Amino acid sequence: MERERRPLRPRELVDLALKEGLFTHKIAGRTPHQTMKAKLSVHVRRLGAKSDFVRTAPGRFYLRRLLNEGSVLYEAPPLRPPPPNEEVLLYPTAWLDQQGMRFQGIMTAGADRLLQRLFDSGVMKYRDRRIAEETEDHKQIITYVMVTRGRKVLAYKRGQYSRAEDTLKGAHCIGFGGHVSMQDLSLFGQSTYGIFEAAARELKEELDLPLADILRLDRYEGLEIVGVLNDDASPNGQRHFAVLLRYDVSQDLWWQQPIRNEKSITQLRWLDPESSPQRLFEFEYWSQLCLLEYYQRAEITKPTYRIRHRSALRPPHLLVILGEVGSGKSATTTILRSGYSYSEINSGQVLANLLGIPSVTEDTRAEFQQRAWVFIKSDRGPEILAQAILAEATRIGGSRLLVDGIRQRETLQQLRRLAGTMRVGVLFVHTPFNVAFEFYQQRAGGTKSIYEFIQARGAPVEQEVGGLVTFADAVIYNWSGKAEYQKTMKKMMRELGVYP
Repeated sequence: MERERRPLRPRELVDLALKEGLFTHKIAGRTPHQTMKAKLSVHVRRLGAKSDFVRTAPGRFYLRRLLNEGSVLYEAPPLRPPPPNEEVLLYPTAWLDQQGMRFQGIMTAGADRLLQRLFDSGVMKYRDRRIAEETEDHKQIITYVMVTRGRKVLAYKRGQYSRAEDTLKGAHCIGFGGHVSMQDLSLFGQSTYGIFEAAARELKEELDLPLADILRLDRYEGLEIVGVLNDDASPNGQRHFAVLLRYDVSQDLWWQQPIRNEKSITQLRWLDPESSPQRLFEFEYWSQLCLLEYYQRAEITKPTYRIRHRSALRPPHLLVILGEVGSGKSATTTILRSGYSYSEINSGQVLANLLGIPSVTEDTRAEFQQRAWVFIKSDRGPEILAQAILAEATRIGGSRLLVDGIRQRETLQQLRRLAGTMRVGVLFVHTPFNVAFEFYQQRAGGTKSIYEFIQARGAPVEQEVGGLVTFADAVIYNWSGKAEYQKTMKKMMRELGVYP
């Protein structure tokens, strides 16, 4: 661009670069100019005025520093998937509660009975998908198909050009499927509302199938329902209900190297959960649930950790324990206190002292959260709390101090700023919603409902907690019970060189 002194099309750029030997002639993709266009477009869109490149017209790019004064730049409309236009199957969200069958996560035993009761209930109907996505009083039926070959399961990564929620894009998955729509309802699928037809259709759309499997799916051969999934962990989950299916593929050699049929599917490959060193946290939540349910003995489901900055995690320091409600922060604190001689500073207790009220209990959590939110949003609220935490740290003294319960980014940043030369480390405890709910119930003696848990996690004062993982010097992922978690904690501490 600098030599040509003119805006260039991506194809021109690639051709010139190939002529001059700047690229290898063994380019893997069939359309390198499209790759060039995509890379430049993403760079311009993400970095804006900080990008070295600019778009001067549709399909033309130039160097920002070579622009003349007064040059008009072209703002390309972002590429978006087409809006859905289909009638999707759904049922009233309250139906599960009316039947006394509300659950969180995956149900295998009793799934057939629940589905049959739902099919016979007369409450299911079709609604325009665009309208359905805006309502919270109905759950849309989704098919979620695990494609298997022996003990292996087909996995992929979601691309950016898809209808998936933004939080799902870029995540790894082991499920294929989508909405059950009116077009899936056939003469032979009336009793199941087209569930098998929808699953077969989605597989044909998303994968380039060999003829043998197309014929098998037409007969629903190898396709079976293995469970149902209800997820109230997120707004997206609260609007959907999944029928889980497994499809065992044919013996066709095509399956040795399966091929995608949609752009939104990338990195398609066979995954062996029993032996592959995969990281569960890279998978979207429903895939995590399926791996935990159907591959329980696999290494992939054991608690694990990821260390980002070692020095901050070694004493002498102030170690901040972060995590959402029910994540297991208290268990982490107990392990560090009893096994590694850490002294605890409970930020909730510190805040209660500042407010002049009793410390939080399960029965007073909602009121405490509201009072905490008002305080933290006040002028200098985070700074005052950080000062009080550091004052308590000074009073206790010692080289191993931990802080449990910080909920806001500003409080954490103020703590680091005010700590001066004192080293501050951050350990984030990540626990899936369903496991966190189990912990929450255990701590409350089994008296709390899923709605109370959702309310506790969704309080305004809790909204920043999940995002604090970006500040963590280490993340520990707890997929299962306390025994395995304790072993993982000890393993991480040994790796860090921290001993009792």
